[in-house]
Amino acid sequence: MSELNNLSMEAEIASQVLTNILTEMEFPADIAIKENDTEIAITITSERPCGILIGKGGQTLDAIELLVKQITHHKMRQYGKHIHIDAEGYREKHAERMMEGAREIAREVIESSEEAPLESMNARDRRLVHMAVKEFPELETYSLGEEPNRYIVICLKGQAQPE
Repeated sequence: MSELNNLSMEAEIASQVLTNILTEMEFPADIAIKENDTEIAITITSERPCGILIGKGGQTLDAIELLVKQITHHKMRQYGKHIHIDAEGYREKHAERMMEGAREIAREVIESSEEAPLESMNARDRRLVHMAVKEFPELETYSLGEEPNRYIVICLKGQAQPE
């Protein structure tokens, strides 16, 4: 079930699309929607563990989010608000882990003065790393590689190697 009070048509469509996906997956869940001028945030809760919705490394959740975005934007006949979908607070917990890991590596780069190439990651995670490293004025980041193997390098300011 979802809370559909005073939502835009786009949010209502996204809600219905997600509800249909969950129904087809035979996964009983509730959804809550928060909306502002640029984003629609949908949170899935269930009495069942949401691991099957999240998948390894959030891949299933990413796929569900992509489907909801694509279908919603197709039905609206335009690209609209950014749609975020989370289950059991996975995205928030994952973001905290990513940013703390980036901060730890940033401190190592400051201590060693050696750049640190990270593992390849998706665009959402790269953004988190870039944000975390901005907390260190003496450091900068740059990305290398092509999707899906694009990765970030953390280095001292002025050490960035152009692609």
